[in-house]
Amino acid sequence: MIYSIQWHDDAIEDLKVLDRQTQKKIIARVKDYLSKDPLSLGKPLQGIFKGLYRYRYGSYRIIYAIDRTSVMILILRVADRKEVYEDPITNN
Repeated sequence: MIYSIQWHDDAIEDLKVLDRQTQKKIIARVKDYLSKDPLSLGKPLQGIFKGLYRYRYGSYRIIYAIDRTSVMILILRVADRKEVYEDPITNN
């Protein structure tokens, strides 16, 4: 089963900061791999991020939520592993 992909505004803004080649690679990876098996490819997060998953691509992390009833993945953040868990509004 292939999941549809939705990109949150914050994730789109995260992508815009990256160079064009990296953007294309991340988008292709999400489309070609993550959309086909988001549960086993991703790692469930804990703490305040419980219920979300992360997918690792090089030094980047893709944070996403899975909606099994509508067969959809919502990409919430895309950033370097050092920054991805920070609040994009307060930078904490």
